[in-house]
Amino acid sequence: MRSRFICADCGIEDIRNGKRCYPCLARIALDDLFAAGTPARREALEPLRQRLLRHPEPKSMARWPGRSASAAILREILTEDIDLTHEALDQHPTVQAVSLLRHALVDVGVLEPRDTAWVQFVAWIDRFLDGRPEQMMRTLGPFCRWHVPARTRLLIQRNGVTEGTFVRARRICRIAAHFLADLDAHQLELKTASQQAVESYLDRHPRHFEPLAVFLRWASHSGAADRIHPIPSRYADPYTAYPIDTYRAWMRRFATDETIQLRTRICGLIAGITGRPITTISGLTTASIIDNGDEMQLRLGVTPVQLPPPLPALIRRQLATPRRWDTESTWLFPSKLRAGAHVHASRFAADLQNLACRIVGLRGAALLNLAATMPLGPLCDLTGMSSNVAARWQIVAASAYAQYPAIRL
Repeated sequence: MRSRFICADCGIEDIRNGKRCYPCLARIALDDLFAAGTPARREALEPLRQRLLRHPEPKSMARWPGRSASAAILREILTEDIDLTHEALDQHPTVQAVSLLRHALVDVGVLEPRDTAWVQFVAWIDRFLDGRPEQMMRTLGPFCRWHVPARTRLLIQRNGVTEGTFVRARRICRIAAHFLADLDAHQLELKTASQQAVESYLDRHPRHFEPLAVFLRWASHSGAADRIHPIPSRYADPYTAYPIDTYRAWMRRFATDETIQLRTRICGLIAGITGRPITTISGLTTASIIDNGDEMQLRLGVTPVQLPPPLPALIRRQLATPRRWDTESTWLFPSKLRAGAHVHASRFAADLQNLACRIVGLRGAALLNLAATMPLGPLCDLTGMSSNVAARWQIVAASAYAQYPAIRL
């Protein structure tokens, strides 16, 4: 007797929708999508079609061409309504869908890899400066077009790109413009304004201190301001950390609470052990993990650090999780939507916020503990901090005094 669950096309016994299984439905849907394209575009996009056919979730892929905004953009590319270039995708108004499709096209080799974040930042500067008063542009233009990009490139070379790299760069530009507008509203010029103008502005906008310091330092060194200089930071100490009892409670919960999402538990434990930011943790790869079966080490700097239980078991579970897009991905936390990319750091931040866990407090407690017990060199290697920042943490942790047994009561 023939099984009623046999696919009418391929003959396999599988879960089906109507007379066909989901892999066959996905193939038919993708063939229909690509059939609308020109021969040249179908040939150029064939690597993408092959990747989509191998998608590990055929049920989702069978519905994707008719529901997804990314599929609609792909249809426009296939019919040559949109050029198959990064520049053409930049002009499309559906930003999120374009981003997902761009990741897929780059991942299969149809488009060349490009530093999209940098290109978008440069384009943002043009839009930001457009329509500014001519008098303001004499100062703001060189600062935003020359100094901020140069400073950002230097930080990227030193620390790599993080999720906040361009957020901070944009904020520096915005606050510089806000400060110049404030001077103009008080009928002052940057060239001749006194230090009192800076102090008055910061009294009204204390959260603008650090970004404004970048602008004031540039203005002073470039000669754009004669009497204004950055104010020494009143916030020289690192962030306030969790109390030790709160820190231990969170670490115990991440280690034992099975109701917390797996990636969140791993993120919380690594942050609580090494003091690393979630931007670093989200970008970990399998190359960073050294596992001999008995113990596991994590390479964050030059010297690997041995991971205590239960982190090795949790990481092995994460690595064994089926990959949705690229089965050969080397990311520890591969994205389910962005091909070839890892889970965005903002997702980890949202997960921790939903648990009411402050990542700054968790990292701060870890850094205080490490700074009180480790020499400067290994501390910098483990945490990724510069020597100046690490020295500040050691001062706060009173590590210098901890070396004297007579003082430790």
